[in-house]
Amino acid sequence: MLTHVEIDQAMPTVRQQVSTLVVFENELLRHGLLSMLNHAPAVGQSWSCATIDHAFDLVARHRPNIVLCPGTGSLAARLAAMVPVHGGRLLVLLEDLALEEIEESIMRAAHGFLVQSELTVATLHEAIEKLRIGEVSLSAGLARNLMARARGAVTTRPRREICLTPRERQVLGMLAGGLSNKQIARRLGISEHGVKRHVTNLLAKLNAANRTLAVARALQEGLIGPGD
Repeated sequence: MLTHVEIDQAMPTVRQQVSTLVVFENELLRHGLLSMLNHAPAVGQSWSCATIDHAFDLVARHRPNIVLCPGTGSLAARLAAMVPVHGGRLLVLLEDLALEEIEESIMRAAHGFLVQSELTVATLHEAIEKLRIGEVSLSAGLARNLMARARGAVTTRPRREICLTPRERQVLGMLAGGLSNKQIARRLGISEHGVKRHVTNLLAKLNAANRTLAVARALQEGLIGPGD
């Protein structure tokens, strides 16, 4: 007969799932995303709605871990202000690769970005998994677009003096390529803890709330280019 301790040791490790909320006015897009999420291993419960009032009610009652929403408009802006207060993470779906139309408040609040043209079951599930383990999800196409914008980009404003170590520059270049902490650690031959420390330092030096904003600001400051 197994003892209590032996029973605990014999039990398989249970993977912690997340709850999600899909907030889109477009009915086809809303139901399509919900259907895709229902097949994601990392997702437990999911809800969907079309209005901000309904979204506020669902967030307050269920506190979903991840909220999917558009990247522009009043709906996205209000969710960006509300979701983090309730402990949720914002996953933004963009219509195209243009970052210029995204408000600063949304850039700061978002933990991940997807682009509709790249949206598949696999890319959505990968983004959810990254957010589940505390990483930021950045679309490959968006990362390439960020790098392309550095090519010949000119700014007339005076640049801040930002001093980065050689290792921080390496990590920053890999962030721009959309790599995860684990992938960066593997390429550099260091621990994930070490990568997290470098990322934290980069966010502080660039005054950025997340990786995407850090890459965008690094491009604006000329700290990285398309060849990095």
